[in-house]
Amino acid sequence: MISSLVADGWRESPSDEADVIIVNSCGFIAPAKKESIDTAFGFRTAYPGRTIVMAGCLSQRYADDLAQQMPELDGVFGNRDLGGIGAFLDLIAANQRNPVSVAPPVAGVEASEQAVTSEVVGDRRRLLSPAGSVYIKVADGCDNSCAFCAIPLIRGRLRSRDPDVIVAEARLFVSRGIKEINLIAQDLGSYGRDKRDGREIVSLIRRLLEIPGEFWIRPLYVYPERFPKELIRVMHDDDRVVPYFDIPIQHASTRVLRSMGRPGDRKSHTELIRWIRGELPDAVVRTSLIVGFPGEDDEAFAELREFVAEARVEWLGVFEYSSEEGTPAYRASRGRSRVAKRVAKQRRIELENLQTEIVGERLGRFVGREIDVLVEEPVIGESIVLGRGFMHAPEVDGAVVLRYAGECPRPGSVVRARIIRRTGVDFEAALLTREAS
Repeated sequence: MISSLVADGWRESPSDEADVIIVNSCGFIAPAKKESIDTAFGFRTAYPGRTIVMAGCLSQRYADDLAQQMPELDGVFGNRDLGGIGAFLDLIAANQRNPVSVAPPVAGVEASEQAVTSEVVGDRRRLLSPAGSVYIKVADGCDNSCAFCAIPLIRGRLRSRDPDVIVAEARLFVSRGIKEINLIAQDLGSYGRDKRDGREIVSLIRRLLEIPGEFWIRPLYVYPERFPKELIRVMHDDDRVVPYFDIPIQHASTRVLRSMGRPGDRKSHTELIRWIRGELPDAVVRTSLIVGFPGEDDEAFAELREFVAEARVEWLGVFEYSSEEGTPAYRASRGRSRVAKRVAKQRRIELENLQTEIVGERLGRFVGREIDVLVEEPVIGESIVLGRGFMHAPEVDGAVVLRYAGECPRPGSVVRARIIRRTGVDFEAALLTREAS
């Protein structure tokens, strides 16, 4: 949206100077919805005379409701054609008396390849990701039928982007000095399944590795049932694909998984993690779990806890189940199988406490090692910069606290460092060499 607006002659400004304030919302779970709405209210209170627009997923899902029930908004803009934001603002200017809503129905997006491509192909010089890092969307939408998930309602069915466009986009970013390419989709392993032209995620990654230069490729969010085992061979062949695996497992109880509409079980999930580590000893695994799903009794939670203790993943996100209208699990969450919120909270805290012990053990193996560090930002007033190693995905994992003497390493550069100690989820490290690539 920023790139499109700049191309249309708009200038990005601080909120206290801007004529238009755009809140890019999330509609996935209740806390995210509340945060989005509270943010919009906060801007309206602070800047009563400005144009306030709600954009993104919440707007796509509840376009009419927001337009009718939030007079604080001047416009509601969905997530289908982000390149049309400039024309939308023109429409608001021409209809100042009533909120304007633009959110095409999910089922009505037939020209999907074009719509997804147009979202991300513009001249993205202004990046919102950390220094030296970029997200490249390879697909949008999801064909999975997870009972708890509203993404298909918001994003629609799977729509894979043209690999030629993705490679061209990556090549442009590498030419500008980007050091980390994060490949994202709702389910990366499903890339290409909606097409009949042979495209799939490992082939795409091999094409990206034909781009000359020193950079990381980090594939994010691959469901366990579609984990491409050929990816391990690619990592053996080219260490630019980092051995970081984001595999959402959701639960370990077979009964709960089936209620969730998820395949697999505790045994298959544990075996996948064990196999990955056997092939790549440095592998780092992140997963996400849901507690409090309808029907999760004490026995099912005990099995989940045992799985966490057995799998010992490096990074774990635990979420309390959020009941979302329109999803298959919505009715069950209001029936006898409902799990009380206080119970779900207790279970989340219990797993998080267990994970605190595990993360110390798993990260401890890196102490004393030399690693490449992607520098993100300096600490003002200290000879310290913050960065990340291959074991850290942007914004969700720990960090490398890097001490240096002399000139401050440049944000967005890659330097060589030795890990001195672990402090919680972070590493303290000493700079060995300046920019490594």
